[in-house]
Amino acid sequence: MSRARPGGVPFARRLHVQAALVVVPVLLVLALAMAWMLDNQRRQAGLEANQRLNLELARYIVAHQAEPLVDAAGIVNRSGVRAMATQAMMINPAIEVYLLDAGGVVRAHALSDVQGADPVGRRVDPETVRLLGTPAAAARAPLPVLGSDPRVPGRRAIVSVAALPPAPGGESAGWLYVVLEAAASESAVAAAQASRVVQDGALMLGAATALAAIVLVVALHRLTRPLHALTERVRTFRRDADDGAGPAPRDEIALLEQAVAAMQRRIEQQLAHLREADHLRRELVGNISHDLRTPLSNVQGYIETVLLRAERLDAATRTQHLRTALRHADLLGRRIAELFELSTLDAGRVAPKLEVFCLAELLQDVIHSYQLDAGRRGVRLSLAAGSQLTTQVRADIALIERVLQNLIDNALRHTPVGGEVTLALEASGNDVEVSVRDTGSGIAKEHLPHVFERYWRAEGEGPDGRPGGTAGGSAGLGLAIVKRILDLHGSVVRVRSAPREGACFMFALPRAS
Repeated sequence: MSRARPGGVPFARRLHVQAALVVVPVLLVLALAMAWMLDNQRRQAGLEANQRLNLELARYIVAHQAEPLVDAAGIVNRSGVRAMATQAMMINPAIEVYLLDAGGVVRAHALSDVQGADPVGRRVDPETVRLLGTPAAAARAPLPVLGSDPRVPGRRAIVSVAALPPAPGGESAGWLYVVLEAAASESAVAAAQASRVVQDGALMLGAATALAAIVLVVALHRLTRPLHALTERVRTFRRDADDGAGPAPRDEIALLEQAVAAMQRRIEQQLAHLREADHLRRELVGNISHDLRTPLSNVQGYIETVLLRAERLDAATRTQHLRTALRHADLLGRRIAELFELSTLDAGRVAPKLEVFCLAELLQDVIHSYQLDAGRRGVRLSLAAGSQLTTQVRADIALIERVLQNLIDNALRHTPVGGEVTLALEASGNDVEVSVRDTGSGIAKEHLPHVFERYWRAEGEGPDGRPGGTAGGSAGLGLAIVKRILDLHGSVVRVRSAPREGACFMFALPRAS
């Protein structure tokens, strides 16, 4: 199995391993080619040395003949050829001596073990005769010069060539053609050399390749280590939820590409969050300024009126102004408390203290506390029939009470005189569902997804005819607080409404086991 760290590149796919798998065979092929070239060069050098050493052998033989090898009539002196060949082969058994005519055709030889067709009548390469036939030409010839081997057609061998003394009348008598390496000797030498080359070359090539492979792998590993480290740092900077979901990377570069792409996605998400946070911050500042400035201005205005016109105001008017200022001061205090509460919930500093309690009893207590306010508004507040359940739930009683207060307060503010606000309980499986229904102005369909957003404001008409959809002209924070508290309980608040048909807010709490 390929070893790799979780989420990393398998060992067999590491960049330095793949590079080594590509380069090592190339290195091996180059080493074999070099060995072949060196062996071929060594062979060529051996042939050149042998030919250079025996280049004048044919001329020496011709010069030391007691009688001509071809008589005046152009007839070959076969006994002289045999005697000459015998003497020459006594000196060097590897040579073969042939007598050629002027056109390079074999006329005679002294071979005793001819196998197959007799070489007499075969033509040798005339280029070889031209290059080596005269001392001047032989001195300029690029050795080794390989000529035809009359015994084996198609085979080449190093040779020595000399012109025979001309016949009377100046006509050429032909050539003495000496093959310096006989077939048997050449095969034996080649076999011995090949054996040594194979043995020595195998050892040297194996050692060189192994050493080169080790050096190559170590060097590539050291060269790719910074890339691998950079990839790990980028990949582990911050992990995406989809890490490991894509195809396995083929190497470190592919892994780095995946990591950079993941980091780019994270940066884009963070930039989007920052832009959204900046937009919300600007909107928050504007909305806070509006919600706090309006009641503060009212408080300041009524107090200034009382102070400036104290002597001209009767006691009843002065008392009314002071009560109005107090009411706006209370509203300002509630706005500040809501801001603090929402910021505390958003910061995650509130943890629900779960306990078991009867939800129906909590609803009755909250309804009772709002009866006076509902009466002043001319709104009927009640608990629906059949909601006297004794089922207990597990939740934070103080936070759920806050949820009910906000929903009832929101319903009362949006319900006109003579309307109704009804709370209901209904058992549903393992949950108990709570609903707060009103007969107020309702909410348009396109506005439903936004009612729980902080400081969201819809242009509409409240029960008092003012824009903003609330009696006080403020969007408020109550519903945003409701959503945050229910999120802490793992519950979802839902709303169902239509214009002029009221609204119904619902949420569920788990039953206590």
